[in-house]
Amino acid sequence: MRGRKIVITGASRGLGRALAIVAASRGALPILLGRSLDALQEVSETISGYGGPRADCFVCDLSSPPSITCATSEISRRHPDIDVLVNNGAQFSAGNLDNHTDEQIMAVMNSAVTGTMILTRELLPLLKARARADIHNVVSMSGLPYARFVGASLPFRTAKAAQDGFTQGLVEELQGSSIRVTSIYPGIIEDVCPIAADWQRCRGIDEGLTNKEVVDAIIYALSAPANVSLRQIVIERTRSDFLL
Repeated sequence: MRGRKIVITGASRGLGRALAIVAASRGALPILLGRSLDALQEVSETISGYGGPRADCFVCDLSSPPSITCATSEISRRHPDIDVLVNNGAQFSAGNLDNHTDEQIMAVMNSAVTGTMILTRELLPLLKARARADIHNVVSMSGLPYARFVGASLPFRTAKAAQDGFTQGLVEELQGSSIRVTSIYPGIIEDVCPIAADWQRCRGIDEGLTNKEVVDAIIYALSAPANVSLRQIVIERTRSDFLL
């Protein structure tokens, strides 16, 4: 990971925030995307405060194509040598379909599917210009056909299934290029902070997953040798909530 520039969407909180902090500790240069500039700058300051590199922040609302275009234009101008794109950002929703407004359904679908596709398309020329590059999509157990809903709404489940289809199609479309496409399918996870003591706590078999296990798996996939591609990683607790 050392010296690689890694674009992370949804980087202001949760899994994206944790990934940015850990990637920086491994020598990568995170480029942070999210909807709140203040929250992104807090992540950047946390990274710097622990001896990491300065992380540039770009406001990017994945449900808004103009916002995506603005962010990708700035990235292209300031960081034309990006090495990794991690599509992590998406809007989660729970509850029954009839409790969702039209706007809520569109926001969930646009952030996970349309926004992810537009952002990826806009940054593809930069990634293709590199001798080695990675696209890593954070999908979800909700995107797998054999997984139960377990709290996710039908719009979220549908969006993640579409994101899974996009990921597999991208593998075929980029075959023979310098870009690896990998994806991870986490189950229910608890958010912990990489700079908190709880991050390193060893958990028992009855306990659930945290974002640490997911971050570790993403870093492992991105750090694999150039001739190795870990296409799909399904990560769920031993006593699963999702599998039928």
